[in-house]
Amino acid sequence: MNIFGPNPKRFRACPECPERRLAFTFLEVAGLNFMYNAINRMRDRASGEETSHVNPITWKNNLLDGFEWDNNAWSTNQFGHPYQGSNYYTAARSNGMTYWEAAGVAAFGSATWEYFFENNRASYNDIINTTLGGIALGEVMHRAAWLVRDPMKTGKQRRELWATAIDPMGGLNRNLSGDWDRVAPRPADMVPSVKSWRVGGGVFWQGTSLGEASATASPYFIVDLFYGDARRGESTTPFEAFTLEMAGGPDLGDALIRGRLYGHEFGKAKGGQVTIFQTYDFTVNPAYAFGGQGFEVEFGTTRRLSANTTMWLAGSGGATVLAAVKTLLLPEEIPSDVDKSRDYDYGPGPRGGGILQFLWTNGARTSLSYRVYQVSVVDGTRATHVLQRAHWDVQVPITRKVAMGFTAEYFYQTAFFWTADRLPQSRSNHSPQFRLFAVWSGK
Repeated sequence: MNIFGPNPKRFRACPECPERRLAFTFLEVAGLNFMYNAINRMRDRASGEETSHVNPITWKNNLLDGFEWDNNAWSTNQFGHPYQGSNYYTAARSNGMTYWEAAGVAAFGSATWEYFFENNRASYNDIINTTLGGIALGEVMHRAAWLVRDPMKTGKQRRELWATAIDPMGGLNRNLSGDWDRVAPRPADMVPSVKSWRVGGGVFWQGTSLGEASATASPYFIVDLFYGDARRGESTTPFEAFTLEMAGGPDLGDALIRGRLYGHEFGKAKGGQVTIFQTYDFTVNPAYAFGGQGFEVEFGTTRRLSANTTMWLAGSGGATVLAAVKTLLLPEEIPSDVDKSRDYDYGPGPRGGGILQFLWTNGARTSLSYRVYQVSVVDGTRATHVLQRAHWDVQVPITRKVAMGFTAEYFYQTAFFWTADRLPQSRSNHSPQFRLFAVWSGK
């Protein structure tokens, strides 16, 4: 199928790249907003709400009334809106836009949704989460889909369908443009220098104490993608290297993205590396729920300790532009002028961490890492949250593609706040976690 018709003047950044269609990109963004508004209309019929009913009067009110902080469900704001933003972003990327141009399209899609497709005031948190989260998720989806496609082959429908499941807008646009059936190499910038992946599952134990954790056992899954080499090389191409780490199970959810925006080697024999990352975090466990979009600068070094052993040591620091954290305050401790319909707080804050990892040529590895986040609340319970995560894991190969592993983690959250009586107080929550897993990996 090619709804656009042959046009030799239509620009492609490279012979294998998608055609550049700027006007159609914004038409698709509008179509996406109409689609999500229709979904909300069905939801409104079931719930009795009317947030999806829009007209020129609601448009005027939204434009004049300024912003608010909404009280949607935590998962809606921290995953639903970023996923919606990824649709705007990948619509642009699959119509020939660059990373930076697609980022602008994601912001445009987010703003038009907030002002013209909902009848409540535009939300600070939605604008940020939809835009920044959409960029991070969208670029990962866009590049991961190109790993699955094999456009040099004929009879490639199955791979195109799998790629469409990963990147729906990319698959749609390849079908509409005829590129779905076109035989051509992958675009050069969609071929990573190296790649590896692992999928698997196992059993995890977690709780608010060691005793409670030892009495629980639940299944969970792992999906990790290591795209490019973020620990080496010069780079100014956004997400030319990234990591995607996902895990899920009862009371467990992890989706962590670190996409390289800039990389520079330094030091003797170029063993040092400075990297700027864009980050996306979604973490749920008994100790805390944390989600946010941010940026980090990492300084690391690689050392070959022997013919078979390599060490990676790195430290990072940066800022979370906006994070959502489940509050630890009791209802009676929350000031009366604070909206109690939402059980989480919003705010920015610094972030940092470090990792020490040993890798062996036979595939074995072990690592020790630490992450810390501070969230200074700007909307919510007027608290400052400090969240910490310590992680140790070991992975031992069983065959060339199969490995067994063990992970021990400790999650800790402390909230510093003023009570309704203006008294300073703090409250903490913590959760040990242990995982036993098997993974199948490849390159």
